Amino acid sequence: MATVYRAYDPSFDREVAIKVLPREMLHDPQFRSRFEREIKMVAGLEHPAIVPVYDVGNEDGQPYFVMRYMTGGSLSDQIAKGNFSVQDTARVIEKIAKGLAYAHKKGIVHRDLKPDNILFDNNEDPFISDFGVAKLTEAGGGLTGSGVIGTPAYMSPEQAQGNEIDERSDVYGLGVIVYQMLSGQQPYSADTPMGVVVKHITEPVPEILKVLPTLPPEVDEIIKMALAKDKNLRYANTIELAKALNLVAFGNEGNISFGTNAGLRSGIYKQTAESAPARGKMGLVVAGIVLLVLVVGGFLLRNQLFAPGKGSSTEAPASTEAPTLETVNSSFAPACGPNVPLPPPPEIKETNSTCAKKNPYVTIVVPDGATFEPLDPAGSCVSQKASDGKHILLCTGPGFLEYDLKVCVPPPPVAESDLGKCSQGSNFDAANQCCVPPPPGGAGCAIYKIKLKGCG
Repeated sequence: MATVYRAYDPSFDREVAIKVLPREMLHDPQFRSRFEREIKMVAGLEHPAIVPVYDVGNEDGQPYFVMRYMTGGSLSDQIAKGNFSVQDTARVIEKIAKGLAYAHKKGIVHRDLKPDNILFDNNEDPFISDFGVAKLTEAGGGLTGSGVIGTPAYMSPEQAQGNEIDERSDVYGLGVIVYQMLSGQQPYSADTPMGVVVKHITEPVPEILKVLPTLPPEVDEIIKMALAKDKNLRYANTIELAKALNLVAFGNEGNISFGTNAGLRSGIYKQTAESAPARGKMGLVVAGIVLLVLVVGGFLLRNQLFAPGKGSSTEAPASTEAPTLETVNSSFAPACGPNVPLPPPPEIKETNSTCAKKNPYVTIVVPDGATFEPLDPAGSCVSQKASDGKHILLCTGPGFLEYDLKVCVPPPPVAESDLGKCSQGSNFDAANQCCVPPPPGGAGCAIYKIKLKGCG
């Protein structure tokens, strides 16, 4: 629609992006009218998730506007580097959802959401760009469109058919982006753009679990709801989509709401009893059960880790002596005895400590398959990805917080042929051909102290 130049603004000593209508297109009144409407519309959108406009003007009949130059590239660039985790996807979608909700409250639907139109700054924060194909809501009702404008791979069925659209078309486009961030590919493909459009209108929503079976099943449900052919079956707005994704990624909906501009900017989450969904009430019940489990588990864990005469060592003792076999009921294999080696503690390594959006984060590498548990309710860790037998954890909490992270490596699985060789409660040790009793709670576990930065 326009040409974008990278430029230098000497008044403020900064690089900027200037969007200009090409001269060869000035003869098209409709095209120029659309561009001039974009200038007025985008200049009025002020939100932390929308690329800011610094200035507008007209130079020798060429309208232009000056925007922030986004140094972090586009979401397309990020997707090309590899699939996003569910957690990273949720973080990006939450901020974009806030910006879209803000625009929707002003009666503006983007209509052309795609990874190319989501740009990052040098702090890796995402911003929405190019509202040039959006239209303003008419005075008496929802947004209507005359003609099909948008990108086929991300276009909602109603938009592709030239029907009336509203913010739920942007919900559809955001759903396509979620699918692509997680899987690395678009949900529909065809030899021609028209073929892609037809699939968006007629074909069922692809199951992302067939592409990436390791994803939580709830992710597939979220995508199918966002990409419902009937817009009445989709999420009512982008905030509801972001909350559903947060619930899967982090176990809570996050501090976001479809409220006032202030609510969107500050991230304050408010929900009345009348508007609270049924799943929110269920979440309270689940949270109560989890809290009870944590209290009981914490008490038991404290007794195990801090028993009289013992410290909270990061290493579990391991004997190197050969096991002494004990005779038991002849229907089972012999017991390994008291000198059986205990599972060694896992190796834990900190790889990065940084601040993002003024929040402190520490990256921890642990063995693949290890379980982890922050021993302070103020701290939290989420699993990121695994490779080469290692797993990456991202831990956070309030600034300057220090808390213990318990990491345990489960014992190796028992081969099917060895099942039944030991009495209940013992596992067969194939290396020593004997039954090993359950190890003490601290065996195979290590305590690592997380130290978070202060991020101003």
